Amino acid sequence: TQKSPAGEDMTHLIDCYCGSGLFAIGSSSSFDVCVGIEVNDKAVEEARENAALNGIENCAFVSASAEAIFKSNNPVRVKTNKNDLKQVGSYEINDIETSEVLVGDFPRDTTVVVVDPPRKGCSEEFLEQLDEYKPQRVVYMSCDPATQARDAKFLVSYGYEVVSIQ
Repeated sequence: TQKSPAGEDMTHLIDCYCGSGLFAIGSSSSFDVCVGIEVNDKAVEEARENAALNGIENCAFVSASAEAIFKSNNPVRVKTNKNDLKQVGSYEINDIETSEVLVGDFPRDTTVVVVDPPRKGCSEEFLEQLDEYKPQRVVYMSCDPATQARDAKFLVSYGYEVVSIQ
C-alpha cells in the first residue's frame, strides 16, 4: 500500500462486509493488524478458518453489521505491538502477544478501510460513521456501479478524493 501523506506506512486494515475474509487475509502481510466485519456468521467462521489455514495471525473477524464496527464497545483480539493501540486487555497465547482493542481506537492516520458492500451499497448510517472515524484511506469495491456512485458522492462530500476507478 502507498504511504500516508505524512510518509507513514499504513498499519491497520478494517475490512467492512468482509465475507470469508478475502481482502483482510490477502492484504494481511502489508498491515500490522487486520479486522474484518461481516453480518453472516457462517462467513465469519470461514474467514477465521481461512486465516488459520494460511497461518495468518494478525487478522480478527467479527460477526456484526458494518454499522457496528466503529462504535462497538466489544474489543477484538489481535496480535499487536504494545505501543500501537489503547489496549482493553493484554495476554499471551502460545507465546504470541495478543491484545484486546477497540476498532474505533485504531490510528486513523495509518488505517485503511476496505468497503465491499452488497448490491444495495452502504447504509447512510455506515457512511456517517465512516466520516466520523475519518480513516486515512477508503478503498471501495462494488458489484453495482449505481450504488457505488451514490456512496462515492457521500465520500467526496466528506473530503475524500476519488483517485482511481476501474
